[in-house]
Parts: sequence; structure tokens; C-alpha cells
Amino acid sequence: MKSNKKATAFVIISAMLWGTYGSFVTVISTYGIHNNTMMFLRFLFTSLPVFLYLLGKDRRQLSVKREDLILFLANGLASILFFTSCYTAAIKETKIATAAALLYTSPAMVMILSGFLFREKISLRKAISILISVVGCALVSGIGAGEHAITGKGLLLGLGAALGYSLYSIFSRMLQNRGYSTLTNVLYTFGIAAAGYCVLSVKGGTFSEVVTLPAASFLSVLCGLTTGLVAYLLYTAGLQDMEPSKAAQLATVEPVFAALLGVLLFGQRLSFLEVLGIIFVVFAVLYANRDFRPKEKR
Repeated sequence: MKSNKKATAFVIISAMLWGTYGSFVTVISTYGIHNNTMMFLRFLFTSLPVFLYLLGKDRRQLSVKREDLILFLANGLASILFFTSCYTAAIKETKIATAAALLYTSPAMVMILSGFLFREKISLRKAISILISVVGCALVSGIGAGEHAITGKGLLLGLGAALGYSLYSIFSRMLQNRGYSTLTNVLYTFGIAAAGYCVLSVKGGTFSEVVTLPAASFLSVLCGLTTGLVAYLLYTAGLQDMEPSKAAQLATVEPVFAALLGVLLFGQRLSFLEVLGIIFVVFAVLYANRDFRPKEKR
């Protein structure tokens, strides 16, 4: 019982740390640092501590088969780099709460992709949860709210972030099926994403901001250590004493916490329809992950 409570605390704390990401982006952006430079620092300090740990404790986990490099590249670039680029842009285009809510349509996307790639059955409950997610997105996107509606660009960026986030689950499962540990996955996936952002920042002429904007760089590193490294490790530790479906259910506190931070820290206002949309999206994830089977009596 004690270990279960500890695991629950780990997962909830990790989700709350992920929920602070939007606030980090909002604050860091005020210093004028470009997204590519910020993401480079974030992912560098997500992967670097893992590398140093494995270098000293278990070098066997550093080895990767040549034929599996394509999966790590896909996870780092097609998933993480694409996801974070869309999500950061969505936060700037809309609001923290709106971007977070759109991001959490990803479980529905995972269900659909898993059905095609892994032949997982889409149950009635899964289909209903997808429908609820779509309705939630329609509400949170501001349909019918006139001048307060978010732009089509903001909606597409939010859904693009959800797609990239979904692909991380798909590619990570493929890597797990090939025998790679969580630490190996984190090291190379986020290391590749960091390298990608490094190239983009150098090409865009913004890499010097690492030195010229020390405050923004420091916050970017802090963002990487908290919303990347610590959050992911806590979530993984929680999974050791908890079913993945239960962990996913608890992790839905992220968009709620992100919305609260947006309101409390930055004075962002939410309309009734936006609040209702967030509730719909979160409920859809809860409904999809809840076990309705009766418990056996002992």
C-alpha cells in the first residue's frame, strides 16, 4: 500500500512538472530567445545527465544496433522535435490552457495508430472517448465564440503537437519491443532532438543566444532538468508499482495544472466553453483508461 501511494505521488508530481512547461515558455520568451536555442538547451540537459549516469554505472545501455538507428532518429526528430516545435508555437499563438487541452487529444490518436500498427482492437469505450475528445477540441478551439475564437493556425499547431506526442508513444513502444531500456530511449531520443535543434539554431544564426542571453539560457536548462529529466524519471519510477493505464489516468492532471498556472501567473482568462472543452478532453482520457470491470470479491 505504501509503495502504491509513493508511485501515485511520483506520477502526479511528474504530470504537474510537465504542466509547468507552458509557463516556462511564456517567461523564457520574454527574454527574446528563439525557440530553437531554448529547445536545444532543454533537451541537452534532459539527455546529458542520463549519458553521464550510464557512462559511470552501466555502459552496456549505451550500445545501439545500427538497424535501430532509424527508430531513434524518428523518435527524436519526427516525434520530439516536431511535437515541441508545434506545442511551443501553439502556446504563443493561443493560450497555455488551450494548447495543453489540444495536446491531450493525443491518447485518441495513439489508439488509432496502435490499431493500425499493432492491431490493437478499438473498443466501444475507445471510440466514445475519441468522440468526446473531438467535441472537447471543438469547444476549446473557440467555435462559436466570435472574436475570441483561436485561429486556424493555433488549432493546427495544437493538433500537430498532439500528433508528434502520439508518435513518441508509438516509436517508444517499438524500441521497447526491441529490448531497449527507458534510459537508453531517453538518452538517444532527446540527444538527437537536441542535435536537431542545435543545427537549426546554428543555421538560423541564433546559437550565440546561449551566451548572450544568460537568464534565458539558465531558465531553459532549468526547464530541461525539471520538465524533461526529473519529470520523466519520476513517471518511470511510478510505473514500477502501477499499471500504465492508471499512470496515464493520473497524468491527466497536466492540462488542468497548466490551465491553472496560466490563469494564476499570467491572468489568462477562460470562457465557459473553453473550460467545458478542457473538461471534455480530460474526461475522455479518464474514460478511456478506467477499468469498468467489477472487482473480484475475496
